[in-house]
Amino acid sequence: MNKSARVFWTIVILGIVVFGSYSCQKEAQPLFTFVFMTDLHVQPERQAVEGLTKAFARIDKINPDMVLTGGDLIMDALGQSYERSDSLYRLYKQITSEVDIPIYNTIGNHEVFGLYEKSGVSPNHPEYGRQMYLNRMGLDKSYYSFDHKGWHFVILDAIGFTEDRRYYGHIDSTQLAWLAKDLAAVGQETPIIMSTHIPLVSVYPQLVNGSQTPVGKGYIVTNSNEVMEVIESYNVKLVLQGHLHHLEEIYARDIHFVTAGAVSARWWLGPYHGSEEGFLMLKVYEDSVQWEYIDYGWEVLEND
Repeated sequence: MNKSARVFWTIVILGIVVFGSYSCQKEAQPLFTFVFMTDLHVQPERQAVEGLTKAFARIDKINPDMVLTGGDLIMDALGQSYERSDSLYRLYKQITSEVDIPIYNTIGNHEVFGLYEKSGVSPNHPEYGRQMYLNRMGLDKSYYSFDHKGWHFVILDAIGFTEDRRYYGHIDSTQLAWLAKDLAAVGQETPIIMSTHIPLVSVYPQLVNGSQTPVGKGYIVTNSNEVMEVIESYNVKLVLQGHLHHLEEIYARDIHFVTAGAVSARWWLGPYHGSEEGFLMLKVYEDSVQWEYIDYGWEVLEND
C-alpha cells in the first residue's frame, strides 16, 4: 500500500470513529424516566377502575423510576358524603397498592373533602378539607419536595378555599415562604421539576372561551406572579400541570410548562377537546427533559 492510500484509509477510519462517537452522543441514555399522570378521577362507575388499571399496566411496561400524579385522583370529595369520599380514597389506595413503582401524589381540588356545603359536612369534621387527603396519603403537609438522581422535585398545593366554601387556584403565603426556603437550600445550579394541579400558566381558557374572555379563578393559580418571583432565579426546567384535561406546552422565561391531558379524558366519557386518555412519559437527562404523551389505548365501551 502506497503512502497516499494509507493516508486515505486513515482519514476514512477516523471519520468512522468520529461519526460513531457522535451517534452515541445523540442516543445517550437518560439519567432516569418517570411518568406524570393527572386527573384520574377514579370511581366505581364508567369503567374507571378498568381504565385506570389499564393505564398502570401500560406504565408497568415502561418501567419508570417513579410515577408523579397531578391531582384529582378521585371523583370526588368536594360535595360528597363522608361514606362516598372515604370509599373513593379506599378504591384509589386499593388500585395503587398493586403498583410496584413509587408514586408521589399532588393534591387536586377533587381531593378536598366536604368543601361544598351540599356535602352536608361541617368544617368541624376531623377530616374536613385537606385532612382526609393527608390522612389517606400518609402526608404531614400537602406540599413537599424530594431529590432523585441529581434533580429536585417540588410538589405544590395550588388549591385555595374561599369564605363561601369554594375552591380557587392559589398558593398561600405559608407555602410561598416554604418554597423560597426549600429552593434556597437547593441552590441555583440544581435542575428542578415542579408539579401543580391548577396551572401556573395556560392558554386553554382563551382557546376554549375566546381570547378576550376573563379567566375564572378556578382555572389558574391567581397569584402565579408571586410564585414566578420565587422561582425565577433558580434552575427550574419544567412545571407539570393538570386540572384542564387538555394537553399543551408553553415555553416562557426559560421554563417549559406542560399541562397534561387527563388519564380519564372527559371524565371517562371519551376524548376531551381532542385530548385522548393518556399520561406523560418523561426522559430526564443531565440538564434537560424530553416528554411524550402516551395514549394507553382505553376506549369507552359502555357508560352508566
